[in-house]
Amino acid sequence: MGLVDDMRFIEIAEKYNKNTAGDIIAAKRNNQIVSLLEDVGDSANYEFVDTASLDGIRIYRNTLKFLLVKAVAGLFPNNRLKIHYSINKGSFCELMGRSIGKEDVNKIRKSMRNLVKKRHPIERHEFGIEHAAKVLGHTNRNDLLNVLAQNDDSKVVLYSLEGVFDYFHGIMAPNTGYVDLFELRHFHNGFLLFYPTRFDPGKLPEWKNQDKLTNAFEEFRRWGEAIGVDSISDINNIAEKGEIGDIIRISEALQEKKIGYIADEIKEKRKNFIFIAGPSSSGKTTFARRLAIHLRAVGLKAHPISMDDYYRGKEVPLDLYGKKDYETPDAFDIEKFNDDMKSLQEYGYAEIPKYDFATERRNSYRDLSIDESGVVIVEGIHGINPAFSKSVDSKRVHKLYISALTSINIDDHNRLSTTDARFFRRLVRDFKYRGASAERTLSMWADVRKGEDKYIFPYQEEADEIFNSTLIYEHGVLKKFAVPILRNIDEDSIYLSEAKRLLVILSYFTEVEDEEIPNTSLIREFIGGSVLRY
Repeated sequence: MGLVDDMRFIEIAEKYNKNTAGDIIAAKRNNQIVSLLEDVGDSANYEFVDTASLDGIRIYRNTLKFLLVKAVAGLFPNNRLKIHYSINKGSFCELMGRSIGKEDVNKIRKSMRNLVKKRHPIERHEFGIEHAAKVLGHTNRNDLLNVLAQNDDSKVVLYSLEGVFDYFHGIMAPNTGYVDLFELRHFHNGFLLFYPTRFDPGKLPEWKNQDKLTNAFEEFRRWGEAIGVDSISDINNIAEKGEIGDIIRISEALQEKKIGYIADEIKEKRKNFIFIAGPSSSGKTTFARRLAIHLRAVGLKAHPISMDDYYRGKEVPLDLYGKKDYETPDAFDIEKFNDDMKSLQEYGYAEIPKYDFATERRNSYRDLSIDESGVVIVEGIHGINPAFSKSVDSKRVHKLYISALTSINIDDHNRLSTTDARFFRRLVRDFKYRGASAERTLSMWADVRKGEDKYIFPYQEEADEIFNSTLIYEHGVLKKFAVPILRNIDEDSIYLSEAKRLLVILSYFTEVEDEEIPNTSLIREFIGGSVLRY
């Protein structure tokens, strides 16, 4: 064996690290993420993972959350910590049964800082399910025990930090010193835990008030609690009892009711231009068509327009790597779009282009005429970007932001990512309707997310209303379609570790059949069977 073969990854990484955010935090060996504490071995096929990567920043966040768990366990041993949804690139946290004050937040922050300073080791343990249950038994973690009980694996990996055991997806940093960049902020009856992003791992994101987004998450959470669904184990129990049909019907009725409310509001306020925006796979197409039906039901004539028809085609600008950047607003003919909206507003007429993705050009046009009862519905990723509505009287515009904002947790300390929720939708849709493999969708996803972070998320609070497109039962439905697609990824693929991570998430869900899902459901846009597709 050579000298390197006898070394651990951490010994090599420490030559480059400065013990701060942005550093190497893990390794990738034979396309799988491994801890820095592992031996390099005889494999030359490895690379380091830093926090400027998606894998690296996930490890950073999970490690930081473990420090939070440890700090809360020491300060508030009788209160249950719950890590909720993401707001302003931070995690909203609560201590159940206790209203958190600023002094409490200061104590938690101080405890976490001490943990970072002392660089305590984070240890990995592999237990049988029964042994793991015993280890966790005295911690009152019924939420996690329920998840482990539904897991088919005979083994489970737990991590320990100074006597506190917990479960997190993926691996951890070697010690607490790796997560030195964070902040806590008192928020409502809890607090926000802030951490860096992979796009700028050396600094914390700027604070921005996101009341509308918070309200959308809270509304979904309160509704879930009202019907007895607070976590994956709750929805699984309902599915296993054969009662998922009721949840499907209730979920669909709730969305139908909200769309009807939006239509009433549009009529009451006499809006003529509806701009709908949202990230990839949020369900914009189906939402726009369902809204059109509700507008017709209240006596208005709806005219849907897709922003995709205004792509510049072969003139789409290139990114820094020389690839066509379809996410930037400059990929669209903004001038032509605004001219058409102005013409519709002033003359009630415009020639709307039709873009052909195969030839990358606008190869035909359609005449669109509207009268006083007409409502133009514009749907696209940049729908609420002011650059696309500058030619229309703002008093006549209603802006809607739509996204899949799930607030269901796997357990108290592991949340379901809204980004993963949208990815499962896109994976299934791309395979079914575009013939794309899992590797193809994964290869595009990083650029899609980067574009969302830069061009879409900054405008979400400018919407007049946020519509949550999540359906509480959808992961169980998507599982049936997504698992076979992800399993087709080869062992030598660079996307193997990500595919395995996604398969672990889906493994926690009981599969749900789609027979009882109506053909107007938003989820049908992705799994098929919709009567509202283009």
